[in-house]
Amino acid sequence: MPSKNVKKLPLRKEYSAGGVVFKDKREVLLIKNPSNVWTFPKGHIENGETKEQAALREVKEETNIDAEIVTYLGEIHYFFTWKGTRIFKTVYFFLMKYISGKPVPSWEVKDAKFFPIEEAKKLIKYKGDKEIFSKALEKLCLL
Repeated sequence: MPSKNVKKLPLRKEYSAGGVVFKDKREVLLIKNPSNVWTFPKGHIENGETKEQAALREVKEETNIDAEIVTYLGEIHYFFTWKGTRIFKTVYFFLMKYISGKPVPSWEVKDAKFFPIEEAKKLIKYKGDKEIFSKALEKLCLL
């Protein structure tokens, strides 16, 4: 039976968009986040921005890579706590094709690199990222 003394945290919803960027169908772009976990570039959708615009902007901002959207992959949902507020986050992901640029991490991330697909599979830790990556590989007929 739950305790009546448990304090409920305020809840806020947040929306982000990101990309799974492939180069020559052999390599995928990953960033190392501040928690030292390799993941996909993503970030907040700004006011007046579409999901697609946000995803392309975030890829560029976090990695210096220009890409184009191929198709929508899906979304992931998760909870986390930030400064005493419970956040319910939805992240929309797009399959993207590399256009140009050399990976250079922004101030927001610790690193940005292209990895061979098999190596990326081993590096990706988050359940949602694994599901999105699987969908991306399926779309590329690489499974």
